[in-house]
Amino acid sequence: MYRTVGHQAEILKAIRTKICLANPREALWLKETALAEEYGVSRTPIRHILQLLANAQLLHTQTGLGTQTTVLELNELPKHFEIYGAICDIAIGVANEERAPRETILALMSVHNTLLIDEDRSPEAFIDVYGRIIDAMSQMITDPILCYAHQAAFWRLIRWRVQEVTAEVEGSWGLAASNIQSAIDAATQGTERDLLEISGRMGRSHIDRLINYYKVN
Repeated sequence: MYRTVGHQAEILKAIRTKICLANPREALWLKETALAEEYGVSRTPIRHILQLLANAQLLHTQTGLGTQTTVLELNELPKHFEIYGAICDIAIGVANEERAPRETILALMSVHNTLLIDEDRSPEAFIDVYGRIIDAMSQMITDPILCYAHQAAFWRLIRWRVQEVTAEVEGSWGLAASNIQSAIDAATQGTERDLLEISGRMGRSHIDRLINYYKVN
């Protein structure tokens, strides 16, 4: 029996996790029929989910061949992190001079509590935590075009970072809890602009470590 539409968000999250766990420098092919069978739904919701993931630049379709993950080139890694920072800069320029929305603050607090009480440091947990951060940040970027760009740029960084988390590289989780606390402080004591500025700075802070990791691997 096919599942209800309400399960589509869970399926999207599961497929997105599958994409993030895969090597970003190699194509992972995704077949509608196989995914429909795996998640117990028809091909229609799968097709819709794949389109949403394509909108986030995680996938692309080749005519006559099918859908595959977007391959990331190693020489583009520094630029990907800089682009995320630049998008944050644009968001800063149009952000309100007020505190972040209550929903954003509460979501970040929830993530912070998870990091403090949950000792799971698996790649799947990493993807889940940062997915929640992306959702929290998106709630204060009201322009839809800018919001999509921010989400797509963020998920691209996660794809790079998950590989070092999988390899259990020292510092891959880093100071996640303290960084989130800094974000919470900015959201509650500063403005939306302060929170976006911290997010962009944190994104850029991983560049050198990621470059060193991928040079070795």
